[in-house]
Amino acid sequence: MTLYAYDVYSGFIEDTLNVIGSRDMTLVERYQRLGDFSQRALGLPSALMPGWREALEELIMNPPEKLSTVAQATAMIMIMRDAGQRRFRFISDTRQDDLFNPIFGHLGLPEAASDFIHSPIANLSSPDENLAWGYLDMNQIESLLHNTFGDDSFKHKKTAVIAGRLSHMARPDAEQALIDVGIDTQNSISHNIDYLIIGSKGTGGTKHEKVAKLQNTGRQIKVLDEDGFDALLRSPKRPPENWSEVQRDTFEDLVSSLRHVWAFGLDLYCLSFAYDPDEEDSMDD
Repeated sequence: MTLYAYDVYSGFIEDTLNVIGSRDMTLVERYQRLGDFSQRALGLPSALMPGWREALEELIMNPPEKLSTVAQATAMIMIMRDAGQRRFRFISDTRQDDLFNPIFGHLGLPEAASDFIHSPIANLSSPDENLAWGYLDMNQIESLLHNTFGDDSFKHKKTAVIAGRLSHMARPDAEQALIDVGIDTQNSISHNIDYLIIGSKGTGGTKHEKVAKLQNTGRQIKVLDEDGFDALLRSPKRPPENWSEVQRDTFEDLVSSLRHVWAFGLDLYCLSFAYDPDEEDSMDD
């Protein structure tokens, strides 16, 4: 059975560009080792694998002006994967290169959808539809976030403190959820925080009192209950009600990723590829 995966990553595209053509044999050896792991992690079908080791060495030691073989595309996608951290994955039993069209359209930048699925990096694009990549530049990310928030408030880095215990999420998970939407966290109250999140278990009294004192001096700090915390994690611009649950979830995942990469100065890119879960399972046996 062949599925199609769309993996969205945060990372530095420049890291990929610095590897290609670097003529560093230690990087060849490193990425060949990582490539073995990538094949397992991505579930790349065996039909895409022949010659990838030689192609990877070629990309690093003497890259072509244009990718012309599946092996080169496989090597490229492995390097890109290892240069980033996956934010979310969408899997389908059919190719869905129009997957992001309504999402980017809703965010007012429909032309970004094709760039996110198919755009060359260092003028290198895939010769095979079963392996492709695309990315958003900083101008596109800025426009998308401006349309999401309705203003430029996203440009100001936010910091949150959690007081008490959340009823539906452990503190480490809550802190990670905030980081995932580009909001930094800290444990103590200071003048530079933007949010105090009060869990329903435990009062967080001391922290609340400290925030009240800061508010009295004119510091703008929002105090949120658990409902406010949940709202903080969602997109400020809501998806249309007539979208399917999958579309709404993908929309929220994308907006969260955009918020994250902007806040931490990263790039956002998408890898799409044929995916064979049966082959992945057989490698685990």
